[in-house]
Amino acid sequence: MAIVAVVAHSLWGQPVGGFVGIDIFLVLSGYLVTAALLRGGKHSKTMAVGHFLWGRTLRIVPAATVVLLLTYIAALLVLPQTRAEQVGIDAVLAAVFAANWHFAFLGADQFAGPISASPLLHFWALSVGEQFWLAWPLVILAAAMIAAALAWSQARKTALVAGAAGILVVASLAWSLSSSANAPDWAYFNTFARVWELGVGALLATAAGFLARTPALVKPLLSWAGVAIIVASLFVINETTVGYPAPWALLPVVGAALVIAAGIGGEPAFQPLLRNRVSTYLGDLAFALFLVYWPVIVLLAALMHGSVYHYASVLCLTFGLALLLHHAIEKPLRHASREKIRDGMRAMEHGLLHIERATKVALVAGLVLVTLALVSYAMRPDALEPAAGITIVQAR
Repeated sequence: MAIVAVVAHSLWGQPVGGFVGIDIFLVLSGYLVTAALLRGGKHSKTMAVGHFLWGRTLRIVPAATVVLLLTYIAALLVLPQTRAEQVGIDAVLAAVFAANWHFAFLGADQFAGPISASPLLHFWALSVGEQFWLAWPLVILAAAMIAAALAWSQARKTALVAGAAGILVVASLAWSLSSSANAPDWAYFNTFARVWELGVGALLATAAGFLARTPALVKPLLSWAGVAIIVASLFVINETTVGYPAPWALLPVVGAALVIAAGIGGEPAFQPLLRNRVSTYLGDLAFALFLVYWPVIVLLAALMHGSVYHYASVLCLTFGLALLLHHAIEKPLRHASREKIRDGMRAMEHGLLHIERATKVALVAGLVLVTLALVSYAMRPDALEPAAGITIVQAR
């Protein structure tokens, strides 16, 4: 639901607060990262930080790198030279997960339209998440070492992590409130003004044992309350709202926290909105969609007017590329060990690589959607006209 809101807002400007889907992404990331680290710590005296970072690297870096490279190549082809060169700089900073600080120092307008914005502007959120993922495991590792030295139980160790997360949330939220009031553009990209959202997710992970005992009748109430708050935030918050990211981001953050809490220990009943195959698959596809949606919107804005052909091209290309990225790169590497990667490469060399039928169908569907996007582009009424305000790059 969050990624759909983000894409719709970026393409049509509706819902007006669709950009808060990023806040939901941050909360969910904080929860998943902390939950994974705490699970790893149950089987050893220290957290399996190396294993975790390897998994995150395989999950994030290959897919992100492909998008960065393709976006830069496409920018060279369709954008003016100076703007394309800037995209190259943006790509380098995004590759080292410093995009948020880069755009903050540039004074980038987070709500700039696709005609002027960087096609890699959205990488600021991934950079904030990665900075958290690099630092937070060390905090949990320190907690594990303290707990081991004092012979503490798993429960006391988790409580120590919860205390650290609580301090993080309070300190970051206070900073965010101050920054949002005095320098909102800076606060938007600032890691320290955003990390409280990840911290809320971390707190949920530390409370998983308690939340898993939530009565079955209460779970759907929590879930629907969370959905209602999220939906409200999509229409209450807009690009001119004073006090964003704090305090207004509390709305989607609290909503996301309630939905996550309701799903711990078993999915809530009576929740068809989130418990259906379409929602589940979109959730699996969310990261790939997040990576490709904004480059597609920005680059096609340089080639097409806002017509039905433009929207069809954007949607087909976005979902087509996301399918290809998810099933060809992200999913195969998500849980791959070094041994599995080596075995897979050997199988490819000998033509013995097995591809599941569902993956083949998804890849074909992705290629079909990309083809439809090209057809829609070719059928556009302004085929021989440059988009307003855009200079077509001449071959040299």
